Amino acid sequence: MKQHFFNPHQPPLVVEAEGETLAQLKQSIAANFKFENELLQHGAVLFRGFPVNTPAEFEQIAASIDADLKNDYLGTSPRDKVAGTEYVFTASELPPFYPIMQHCEMSFLPHPPRKLFFYCHIEPQLGGETPICDFRKVYQQLSKEVLQEFEAKGVLTVRNYSSINEKSAFNLFELKKWNQMFLTEDKKVVEQKCRQNGIEFEWHENDRLKLINRTPAVKAHPVSGEKAWFNHAQVFHLSASAFEYNHIHARQKRLKTLFYKIFTSVLVPIKKVTAEPDAQSMNMFFGDGTPIPDSYIQHIQETIWNNMSIFSWKKGDVLAIDNFSTSHGRLPYEGAREILVSWSA
Repeated sequence: MKQHFFNPHQPPLVVEAEGETLAQLKQSIAANFKFENELLQHGAVLFRGFPVNTPAEFEQIAASIDADLKNDYLGTSPRDKVAGTEYVFTASELPPFYPIMQHCEMSFLPHPPRKLFFYCHIEPQLGGETPICDFRKVYQQLSKEVLQEFEAKGVLTVRNYSSINEKSAFNLFELKKWNQMFLTEDKKVVEQKCRQNGIEFEWHENDRLKLINRTPAVKAHPVSGEKAWFNHAQVFHLSASAFEYNHIHARQKRLKTLFYKIFTSVLVPIKKVTAEPDAQSMNMFFGDGTPIPDSYIQHIQETIWNNMSIFSWKKGDVLAIDNFSTSHGRLPYEGAREILVSWSA
């Protein structure tokens, strides 16, 4: 197997097969800590050209890299478990046009995943890349004014979920119901899971649920000690989608992306006047509850896009990501696409 980079200044490190079997890849991973060290250094490693053909084989590779795989998911993106596996899920069931901004998985929880693993089961026909970004560089390149305020105040993440049986109005920002996230309709079980994961909760009229997380905006890597941008401000902030689609359209230049660029720019101001900031489906604040300026979110996204690594998926690709240093997202796509995911503690 040989190693190279798509871009020497950006992740991932590409480990490309030279005729090795799946068993030989697993043996190589198990025999030494080479890939562990390279994952720590580069933030992401892409295994390409190996005979990984099924979700079960992908699960074996993920377990070879980190045996402590998990299947508890308290994030916001709708996901389906893949039949015949214990730790493999669809990466997201969000519609193809929906922008998934760069983020470290479940950054708003006290114990987010340590590593992520993605697998390309069906190559996207158009778009559908899973860009990644070194959030250590983002931390280093943010303006001092923005970074100092985030480090001093931390962040407050707010998510509002409608009741199980409520048919809410057309809302692009509401991703799923609370029972779909907690996998139960028992409110006591929901409350217990919230307490276990450091989530403040409030029940509102008609069994609506508000979740609040208070976390630092920056996290030091548990092994290297390097600081990285580590929060969902550029994802959940009400203005984030409009800024993101500006970048998406600049890259894809399609009529659909132009439509959604205009649509989100119109929708965001409407959302701002039709609901209170903390009543939005998702929103971000400084840790003291004060608003995060739109200009800060725009600056953060520009910094991220300046450091983003975008590459096309190929069937059988397995991408390992250090979740404490490197983010991921998804660009809009057309046609068939199936990307699967696993994660470890």
